[in-house]
Amino acid sequence: MTLQDSLLSASLTATYREDSVGELSPPSGLCFSSEGHLHVADDFNHRIQVFDSQFNLLQCFGSKGKGFGQFQYPKGIAVDPDGNIYVADSWNHRIQKFDANGTPLLEFGNCGDGKGELNEPYDILIEPSGKLVVVERYNHRIQFFDPQGVSLGWIGDRGTVLEEELAELQGTPANLLSPPLFELPTSIAKDSYGNYFITDSGNHRIRKFDHQWLEIMSFGEKGSEPGQFQYPLCITVAPNDLLYIADLNNDRIQVFSPFGQYLFTINGASEQTFEAPCLTAIDCKGYLHIGSTFNTRIFKYLIPSVPQNALAESLGALPDPDPAHIFYQFLSLKQEDKTKGSLSLEKTLALLNETTVIKTPNLSNLKMDLALELSQVSIKDLVESETTLICLIAEEQLKQARNKLSKCFQSWQEVAIRFSDILHEEQRKIVGDPDGIRDFNRDLYIAEQEDRKLYGQTQHEIYSYRKIVRKFSRLIYNLNRPKQPENQSPSETLLRQIDESLNLMKKYFGEKEKSEELMIQILGESQGKGDKLSTFLTQYYSNRKIMDLQQHLQFELQSHWFNLRTLVSNTPARVHIENLAGKISGDSSPFEELLKIMIGFHEDWPVYSQLEQQYLNSLDSFLRISMADNSIKKTDLTFSDLAPIPYDSENFNFSGVFTAFKTEGSSLTGKQTTLIWGQDEFEFSGLLEHKEELSQCAFNLMQTQSTYQVKAEELFKQLKAMLSQQRDLDVRLKETRVEDKVSPITINDNIAILQFQINLIRRMIMSLDINQSLNLHRLVLAGAFLSLTDNKSAEAKQFFNTLNDYHSQQNQKILETAKLRKENTFKISALNEQIRELNSKYNIEEISDSLMVEDEKERVAIDLDLCEFEYQRNSRIKNILDQLVEFNYRIVVSENTPKISFKEIRILEIAHVGVGHTLAPQGIQHNQNGNLLVANYDNHRVYSYSPEGNYQFHFGEWGSAPEKLQYPNNLAIDSEGSIYVIEEKTKIIKKFSPEGTYLFQFSIGQLGMIFSLSIDHQDNIWVADPEHNRIIIFDSIGTEVRAITSKNQSSSLNHPVSVYCLPNGTYLVGDRSDSILKHFDTQDNLIHKADRANWGVDEIYFLAWHPKHGIYGTDFWNSQIAHFSERLEVQSVYRRPGRRAGELGKVGGLSIYQDQLAVANYDGGKVQIFDLSS
Repeated sequence: MTLQDSLLSASLTATYREDSVGELSPPSGLCFSSEGHLHVADDFNHRIQVFDSQFNLLQCFGSKGKGFGQFQYPKGIAVDPDGNIYVADSWNHRIQKFDANGTPLLEFGNCGDGKGELNEPYDILIEPSGKLVVVERYNHRIQFFDPQGVSLGWIGDRGTVLEEELAELQGTPANLLSPPLFELPTSIAKDSYGNYFITDSGNHRIRKFDHQWLEIMSFGEKGSEPGQFQYPLCITVAPNDLLYIADLNNDRIQVFSPFGQYLFTINGASEQTFEAPCLTAIDCKGYLHIGSTFNTRIFKYLIPSVPQNALAESLGALPDPDPAHIFYQFLSLKQEDKTKGSLSLEKTLALLNETTVIKTPNLSNLKMDLALELSQVSIKDLVESETTLICLIAEEQLKQARNKLSKCFQSWQEVAIRFSDILHEEQRKIVGDPDGIRDFNRDLYIAEQEDRKLYGQTQHEIYSYRKIVRKFSRLIYNLNRPKQPENQSPSETLLRQIDESLNLMKKYFGEKEKSEELMIQILGESQGKGDKLSTFLTQYYSNRKIMDLQQHLQFELQSHWFNLRTLVSNTPARVHIENLAGKISGDSSPFEELLKIMIGFHEDWPVYSQLEQQYLNSLDSFLRISMADNSIKKTDLTFSDLAPIPYDSENFNFSGVFTAFKTEGSSLTGKQTTLIWGQDEFEFSGLLEHKEELSQCAFNLMQTQSTYQVKAEELFKQLKAMLSQQRDLDVRLKETRVEDKVSPITINDNIAILQFQINLIRRMIMSLDINQSLNLHRLVLAGAFLSLTDNKSAEAKQFFNTLNDYHSQQNQKILETAKLRKENTFKISALNEQIRELNSKYNIEEISDSLMVEDEKERVAIDLDLCEFEYQRNSRIKNILDQLVEFNYRIVVSENTPKISFKEIRILEIAHVGVGHTLAPQGIQHNQNGNLLVANYDNHRVYSYSPEGNYQFHFGEWGSAPEKLQYPNNLAIDSEGSIYVIEEKTKIIKKFSPEGTYLFQFSIGQLGMIFSLSIDHQDNIWVADPEHNRIIIFDSIGTEVRAITSKNQSSSLNHPVSVYCLPNGTYLVGDRSDSILKHFDTQDNLIHKADRANWGVDEIYFLAWHPKHGIYGTDFWNSQIAHFSERLEVQSVYRRPGRRAGELGKVGGLSIYQDQLAVANYDGGKVQIFDLSS
């Protein structure tokens, strides 16, 4: 026996429960009580047997049936500290509770998939609190019950590993496919640190969750090698936290560390190998007991009892240690004390340096995981060469994943093109002779099978690639934490990978562009008919695959930009604006490729919008440090530099485009013949001698701007018409009859042609926007120079009057579009409710009604998408013009006129834990320490950030369990730091500890749709309930104290949407009356009110107050913030919708701490921090 075998082995000590007379059945459940009694579910005999510690039978209870105390195939058993016995009565779909003597006390559950219902419960775990955790095999979920059997909710949904991967890749919302996904879960166990382990049997893996049921990891896959499974059916945690897993179809018990490292296998005794082991349990003395599917006997084994840290240390000290054991040692030390992880640093780093082929499978994955773990230890424990090694390992893994994906995609493309050619040839035959008899097309069948196979492989490679991207991003983020020693490796590694990812994206866009040129030629020559149609379609579907791949490649780019922004915040001296394109400082024209890639997403507006927002966030972060450094770029202008830009030009001046991007987010100042716009200085020598020419130049630019507006309206009209045609074709496709062979082919062909034309229109709109930005940039420059040199002449006054009129028109368009956007959003919400109602009836006669509502929803969705795009477009125009209008106002009225504005000093985004997801903040609040809690509406979480803006922790995630959240839309914090969260979907309020541990929930069934809550000086919770036209007040344990309604208040409420408690006991209310805000005293009497007047402010959904800075309220739908005095006099309205620094999306929350105002920018996916001190 080797030294390793002496540490990792098990020996058979006894067998019992012999069936000499054929009365027993194989066991289906095992459990030990605290006094050492063994409880066995005797499956086919539908009873429970109880044995003493010497395996003498003490008692049996139960019989086959559905009555109270009877069973049908009982499975999992659990015993509570009082000796009560809980049994998963599997085929009766219920849990039964018995006393120690087998007397039935309680039953709950019946067959179904609703709350409190069960479908083949398979295992039970009893928490110290008395809460029951039930594993439901055929509901594919984990359900929670209180000691009385009342359901508290559940987590999980049915799904295979493939479905899980596809859901991740396609961005499937959690409310449609609720993670975690299980396929026949069968067993649950808990370790000494409060982590849960679930056997996800049908997916051949083990899932690990923390005490809040946030998934930590999963391990295992289908197979027979060590570490692989074929239906892991049962899991047990030993006192030293080793995991013993019954690997059913591999006829073995596998033993793992609690971190997922495979350690050893128990195959049975030499004379008796296992046959389908299905049960494991550990007794009070630490012995392992194993039950089998086809054997009545139970096997007792002596197993390693060495404490985990000692075992891990001994394994790590072996000669030529297994790398997995070194990793185990590192993780076990780190789990005990995070500072102790560095004790095994030398061996761990040596493992990273290992280049030879060794026995450990998946060594590359192990290295990446190990590098990521090392990046989380204190950087002071790592010298520069070690940090460099960690970066190189991570970089190599990312490059391998990217190259592997690219190679697999290329193979798929080749096969897909061949399949497409054969398919279109076959379809042409069908269209030509629909009723003809055709032989089986073997070539088509083989091509289709190859296409499907490579599609699956490519999707898997994309999923694996994204996992590596996440790990790489987290590693770089960890190494760039604030106050770390100077080290260039992380930033240099990051730049190389930005450059490589951009180059790969550029390559694919180049291929797509060449293909599109051919497609345009085909459409021009044949109008999508004849022999060339097949070539067109093959190219079209090939390009769609490229765009699908590009979406995942830009996922990597976004993660790199996030880390660049982190670098900007933590070490601004080490980064430069050229880094955005993966270039070093001083590289010439690094942004042309970057902008080309962004434009390449013209046909996918959601992806483009998200990518542009990340780009603008990055650009603004760099501009903040550039402005601080006073680094100015000087440019000498001539009149040719101020000539109008034709709307249809595709010869982009990328240097000019980038300059326009930069200046849009910067302030404009100037004197005499010099303008300073952000970090660009513009000089126009000899300008004073050409005032008339300058006026004409400015007028020409303004006239061109009007042309842009006309062309934009034409293109949007064309786009809307084409989208309506596409929708009509989709409806026709749904209505085709099964026997119609031709229509589906021709309709799909027409959809492809129309979609290509739609993409061309979108590209034209994108090109128009880029040219318009350049034209606006020149217009602002020309107008600003005119204001400096000739602002009192008749020509100048006429120009600025025209400018002001156009500026006002843009502002009016924004307000109108915002109103339309709000109406369409509510229409879609109402239509979704109709669809849910119709679908819930399962009435075949109402299918046509459901389809009509679906069709109407798609029509409104098209209007909403166009409306959103137009809103952002008009906002951008207005914000650029704001620069000139405000500049001229300061010149004409006073140089010292203060600008009503907020100064944005930083942003908070979703932290590294959420790479690939954007923040959707709706509800934010500072606690007493200045930490900011953010409710992330779309991702169903709450995030905590330090006063400096660093991520601390999060809690939540989608689910029906108490710890989970479903669309959190606001939160508040009491004097003890407890967090109260509104869960929009369920209309309840959940209370969490300051650390995010779930405590309890209240207001069940009491409230309508709610958006606002506030906590008074006595820690009572005030909730605005617009649906019931009241404000309802709860105490800190969730008991209703009183309600304020129109009947008991001196001045009527009008459907209050927001409430805010002031320290003196008075309170503010925003409702839907003519007064946008009201102030009431402690007796509910109206003190002050703010009328709507001409401020253009809609309902106030979120409020914040500060003794020094006054009251702020948000107009969510119009993207603006109103500032009020203590007497509710409107001081100003900050109205700057847009996507740049200082600009607002839908404002989903406000909070003030010291002199900083935090603003939840729901559309922008960020929280903006504004400085109020100035």
